[in-house]
Amino acid sequence: MSDSRFEFRGDLSKTPLPEVLQTVHHYRVPGVVVARRGDVEKKVYIWNGDVIFATSSDREESLGHALLRAGKLTREQFDESVRRLLAARTTEGTRRHGAVLVDMGLLTQEELFASVTNQVREILHSIFDWEEGEVTFSVGRFRTDEIIQLEIPTRKAILSGVKAVRDARRLVGLLGPSWTVFDPAYKPAEVGELELDAGELRLLQTVDGKKTLRDLVSLGPSDAGHNAKLLYAFFVLKLISRR
Repeated sequence: MSDSRFEFRGDLSKTPLPEVLQTVHHYRVPGVVVARRGDVEKKVYIWNGDVIFATSSDREESLGHALLRAGKLTREQFDESVRRLLAARTTEGTRRHGAVLVDMGLLTQEELFASVTNQVREILHSIFDWEEGEVTFSVGRFRTDEIIQLEIPTRKAILSGVKAVRDARRLVGLLGPSWTVFDPAYKPAEVGELELDAGELRLLQTVDGKKTLRDLVSLGPSDAGHNAKLLYAFFVLKLISRR
C-alpha cells in the first residue's frame, strides 16, 4: 500500500461519487477512492487520469459470479474453477480466478480482458446508485495486485456511470429548481474526448444561458429522466455552469 500524505473523507449523501471523481480528475492526482456502506466496501483505483481497476467486498460482484450470472460459465464449471483456485492458492500463494479460467480453457486472454472490463464498470456504476455511505480518497500509487489493469478515462467513466443511474430524481434535485438556467462552459477539446453521441451533443449545444432546466429536459434525445441525467453529467464535468 502506498504511503499516502493526504486523505479526503466525505459523505455520499452530500457529495455523490461523480463529484468526487471529477474533483480527483481536476487535480490530476493518483490514488484510490473507497466507498463503504454497511458491510460492503468498494475501491476504485485511479492512475494517470484513468480508472485502472475496481474491487468489491461483495462476493456477488466477483469475476466468477459475474460470469456465472451472464451464462458464460455453468455451475459445474464455476464450482470446479473455485476448487482449483483454492488449491492453487494453498500451494502457490496469490492466484487470480481469471487466470484459473484461462488455464481451464474456459476463457481466452481476450475474453478475460473484456470480462474484467465489464466487471470493473459494473462495480463502478453500482456506487453511482449509492445515496448514502462513507467515501474516502487517498492520494498515492496503490497496488491492486492485479495483472490486468485498464485505462478507462475518468471523465468518460463519470458520464457512463451517471447515465446508468437507475433513479434520476436525486440528480434532478442536485441540478436545482425547474427554473434554473445554465450557461455553456465547455471547450471543443473537452467535448471531443467524451465521444458524445449525436443526441447528447445536441442537448449540450441547446444550453444557451436562456433555457431553463424544465425546457432542457424536454428537448433532449430521450425521456425527461435520461435527459436530466445527461445534464447532471454535463454539470459535474464542468461543460455547463449554473447561472
